[in-house]
Amino acid sequence: MIKHIYSNLLQRPTRTIVSMLAISVGVVLILVSVGLTYGQLTDTAERTRRVGGDFMVQPPDASLILALNSGTLPVKIQKVIETVDGVEAAAPILVKFLNDKFHIVFGIEKESFLSVNTTLRFVDGELFTEPKQVVVDTIYARSRAVSVGDTLEILGNDFVISGVFEQGTAARVLMPMQTLQEMIGAPDKATMFFVRVKDGESSEEVFKRLNERMPHYKITKTSELQEIMAANTPVFKQFLTAIVAISVVISFLIVLLAMYSTITERTREIGILKSLGASKMYIVQSILKESILICVLGVVLGFILTFIAIQLILVTFPSMPVYIPAYWRLAAAALALAGGSLGALYPAVKAAQLDPVRALGYE
Repeated sequence: MIKHIYSNLLQRPTRTIVSMLAISVGVVLILVSVGLTYGQLTDTAERTRRVGGDFMVQPPDASLILALNSGTLPVKIQKVIETVDGVEAAAPILVKFLNDKFHIVFGIEKESFLSVNTTLRFVDGELFTEPKQVVVDTIYARSRAVSVGDTLEILGNDFVISGVFEQGTAARVLMPMQTLQEMIGAPDKATMFFVRVKDGESSEEVFKRLNERMPHYKITKTSELQEIMAANTPVFKQFLTAIVAISVVISFLIVLLAMYSTITERTREIGILKSLGASKMYIVQSILKESILICVLGVVLGFILTFIAIQLILVTFPSMPVYIPAYWRLAAAALALAGGSLGALYPAVKAAQLDPVRALGYE
């Protein structure tokens, strides 16, 4: 049977290649969409977590997607947070999303930021010491071809780059918070606070105390950021569900059309097989195995095309994170195989029901 299946595929190379490409498109659609979506969530959550501290304090209606927030918290509540038993330090941060450059800038207070952060590592230069200085991460420096001493324009103001730090912490660009407050008209305001617990203190107990002391604020554990963001990001699940549904439909329809037209062309061949004693189950299995083989080849091609697409994305947009969880790779392959198998089921059953006498006389 295997030899028979291979010969059928080779006899119709154009249809086989087109079917494989269609299956691969569905796989690429799933994996690239998942990679970009999870990449953004994972990267944002990880860089936010590495700001430091154990908790993040925000206004009650604030989003964990920091680009959607502005400065609405008074900086003076820093003192309130630090009076909570078990709190070592709190660092206010002001966030500004730059539409024209499509990235986020963090305004930080140098002393308080360093009191909660332990991951900022400079590969060149140092943290700013002047109001008109900024620091950038390695991805930003590489993608924009800038280095220490270069001038960077932000919101119509020129800043000198004083340092380049390893990517993975906070935003792509860090600047003095007071300077950013003046530029966006948010004096004495912050977007959020990062809170560090004293050594030896129970983070759960401090979490309870913070909620009791500040019941009208959103307090999030930084260790749970990724899970919470994935669960609460607008249309995240709906988007992935739609992409998966489209991909399965593509696989289903393409294999259905390919197998149906194949059955029509092979009517006489099927009639000969049945006249020689081939059972209905043999015919069904033959068609299904042929479609599964096409799907497997399409999945392999899809993985190759996905790799190429991701490399092109990373070359074109170096700051665009892409992350594909392993289980989504398995899911994409399983969905393509399931869609293809379902698409071949009707043509297979139709082929098995053919009358051998009529099939032999078909032209």
